[in-house]
Amino acid sequence: MIAAATDTSAVTNEWAMTEVIKHPGVLRKVQEELDRVVGTDRLVQESDLAHLTYLRCVVRETFRLHPAGPFLIPHESTMATKLMGYDIPAKTRVFINTYALGRNRRVWDDVDAFRPERHLPPEGSGGADFRILPFSAGKRRCPGARLGVIMVLMALATLFHCFDWSPPEGVRCKEIDTEEVYGMTMPKAKPLVAAARPRLAPNLYD
Repeated sequence: MIAAATDTSAVTNEWAMTEVIKHPGVLRKVQEELDRVVGTDRLVQESDLAHLTYLRCVVRETFRLHPAGPFLIPHESTMATKLMGYDIPAKTRVFINTYALGRNRRVWDDVDAFRPERHLPPEGSGGADFRILPFSAGKRRCPGARLGVIMVLMALATLFHCFDWSPPEGVRCKEIDTEEVYGMTMPKAKPLVAAARPRLAPNLYD
């Protein structure tokens, strides 16, 4: 369980970094929010996370476009039922395809675009959102969901607040590779390579 949690968090962080660096306009909005909420004379604290609305949208869009795992842990029907005209016998093993959920054109527009703004109110949901299920839902929801989100948010907030990011020399933003590897998790086929430049006062890096 611990290994799975750290692996999926790392995969999500890398995908979020990849998409944000690939879209400089998104990076500017993330950093503007961080400078407004946190300022530039201290580091990010966990208490700041509740106020980082746009960064949370970035994470939700990452969950939609690049779910850490393409399928949720299997479920099993406890009784026979009928769903959308289909007969589901009792004890049927059910797999939820989170990858397909995030690309359902009946639910999402422009499904291949990384657009965090789609999760802002009023377009985004203020409560439970069954259009994205990175941690499942209901009684079978991952017990580590809250911790996982905090880990991802804290890591990304710190990285985006402390550094300006760009592709390596000679690579344009739109050329950053987003090929996936399909398996229990869905990491990048090639690790992200990026250049970081400090953007805060030197004493904050001691």
